[in-house]
Amino acid sequence: MKYATINPVNNQTIKEFEFDAFPDLDFSLKAFHRWRKLSVNERGVYLGKVADVLERNKKKYAELITHEMGKPLSEAEYEINKVLSAFDYYIKNAAHFLKDEPVQTNASKSYIRFEPLGIIFSVMPWNFPFWQVFRFAIPTLISGNVSILKHSPNVPQCAKAIGDIFVEAGVPDGVFKNYFLTNDDAGKLIADRRISGISFTGSDATGSILASQAGKHIKKSVLELGGNDAFIVLDDADLDFAVSGAVKSRSINSGQSCNAAKRFIVVEKNAAVFTNKLIAAVKKLKVGDPMNGDSQLGPLARRDLKEKVLKQVQESVSAGAVAYYGGDIPEGDGNFVSPVVLTGVKSGMRAFEEEIFGPVWSVVVVKDADEAIAVANNSVYGLGASIWTADKAGAERFVSELESGNVFINDIVKSDARIPFGGIKRSGFGRELSEHGLMEFVNIKTVYIN
Repeated sequence: MKYATINPVNNQTIKEFEFDAFPDLDFSLKAFHRWRKLSVNERGVYLGKVADVLERNKKKYAELITHEMGKPLSEAEYEINKVLSAFDYYIKNAAHFLKDEPVQTNASKSYIRFEPLGIIFSVMPWNFPFWQVFRFAIPTLISGNVSILKHSPNVPQCAKAIGDIFVEAGVPDGVFKNYFLTNDDAGKLIADRRISGISFTGSDATGSILASQAGKHIKKSVLELGGNDAFIVLDDADLDFAVSGAVKSRSINSGQSCNAAKRFIVVEKNAAVFTNKLIAAVKKLKVGDPMNGDSQLGPLARRDLKEKVLKQVQESVSAGAVAYYGGDIPEGDGNFVSPVVLTGVKSGMRAFEEEIFGPVWSVVVVKDADEAIAVANNSVYGLGASIWTADKAGAERFVSELESGNVFINDIVKSDARIPFGGIKRSGFGRELSEHGLMEFVNIKTVYIN
C-alpha cells in the first residue's frame, strides 16, 4: 500500500509520499549508545521539550489527525491532550521506576538493575495516530532505548509531523526516526540483529505475521491487537447510566477503537428496556463532517474499512440479527456509515465472533449473570470488558472470571498512562503504559556481588 493522505470525507487524494530507503541502523545504533549514557532525568528534559512543541501546536496537530483519518475534531484535540498527560506522567515517575532495586540474598550485595535494550522498531496504526505512537515512544525512549517508526500508510502526514516534532525539540538525531517503509523492509528490520525489539498495534491478522517473524529471530515483542469487548449489563444496573456508557464507548472515534465495547450482553430482565433506550440514543447521533463541532460521528478512515463493516452487518442480518439504523448519512463519496444497533445477535454471527471496526452495537440477551460471563468469555479476543451494576462489591467477584486484560466496573474501558493496557488471547501480549509498560523493553538485570 502506498503512503497517501486520502480525505475520508470525499475520498480525494491530498498528497502522496515515496517510500524511504532502508534505515541506516548503524547510525541509530550510535545514537543509542549516546542516548543510553544520559541519566533518566536528562532524557526527561529532552522529552519535555517534545511535549512543549506539542503543546504550542495542539490545534494544528488535531486538525491534521481529522483531515487524515476522519476523527471528529474535538476527539482529535482530546487525543493530543492525552499524549501530553503521558509525557507528564513518565517525566515525573520514570527515574523512580528505573532506579536500582535492592534484594536481600546470601551475597554481600545484590540488586536488580534496569537497562535499555537498544533499537526498538514500532509499527503503529491509524486510528489514534498520535496517541498510539507516543504511548509507546515515551516510556521506550525515557528508559534509554531509541526507536524507528513505521506508521500506517494512510496517515503519512501525522507520521512526518511526529518525526519533525523530535527535530524541532532538539532531541539528538537518531533517537526517534520515522520512515515510510515497504512491508518487505519492515520484515528485514525485524530480522536484523541490530533491532532489539518490536512493538505492534493493529489487527490480529497482521500481528500474527509480525509475531511469527519476531519469534523466528528471537526478538522481544509487544502486541496490542484487536478486541471484541463485552459490555455486561446486570439486572440491577442503572439503565440510563449504562446506555450513556454504551453510546460513548462505541461512538468514540466513529467506532474505530480496539477497546471499544462491541458486544452488549444484557440480562433478560432488563433487555427490552435497555435495548429500546439504546436504539433511541443511537438514532440521535449526528453523522457529519468531522471538522464541524456538532458532528458526533465522522467517516470511517478508508473506503475498504467502510465496505468491510457494511458486509459484516449485512451478513449478520442474513443470519438472523435485526438492524435498527440511525443518523442520516451525508451525501457524496465519503466513508460515512449509519450507526446501527443489531438485536438478536448470537454466537456464530459475524457481529458476535469478529471485531467490527465501526459504529455497530451488537446486543446479546442472556438469562443471568453467570451466562453473561460465559458469553463474554466465548471469544477469541480478550482485551477489555466492563460490568454495569449497582452492586460494585458484588461485581468484583466476576473480575477474576472474565478472560480479559482490562476489567472496568461502571465505566467504559479506556487507556490511561497510570495503568497498564493490553490483552490476552488474540488481543495480544505484553503491556503498554504504567510502570509495567516501561519494563517491556528493558533488560531486567540481576547483579550479585559476593
